[in-house]
Amino acid sequence: MITIQEMNGHARKIGLAYEKALLPLAKETDMPHTAISILLFIANNPEFATASYICDMRGLKRPVVSAHVESLVQGGYIERRAVPGDRRKDALVCTEKATKIVELGRARQIQFASAVLEGISEEDRAVMERCFKLMDANIDKIIKEK
Repeated sequence: MITIQEMNGHARKIGLAYEKALLPLAKETDMPHTAISILLFIANNPEFATASYICDMRGLKRPVVSAHVESLVQGGYIERRAVPGDRRKDALVCTEKATKIVELGRARQIQFASAVLEGISEEDRAVMERCFKLMDANIDKIIKEK
């Protein structure tokens, strides 16, 4: 049986490998890796694109996200828009200027996923997907029990 330490270890290794996969894009665009990662998160999850959600989902500290968001706004890559019904939150939206970086980043994400899943059959991938969905639901239950 897999232990929580082993699961954490796998998650950490995936994070490190993902960071390495995005490093060439960060160098190519002269942007910090974390800024690229935040930009891709916003582009890929527009319904959850708030600084608070980015902190929660990516495990980043609020000052780090705040600094990178400000840099992306100042660079013209994202805009802040008011969230209807919650004046304390801003939705983060990619601008036209971000399009090329997002396209390149998504291509790298696809390459990364392919590399990670290399050698795993479609049948095993389907099992993994079902297991991850169940784990996600279980984790949501644990979080809501607070």
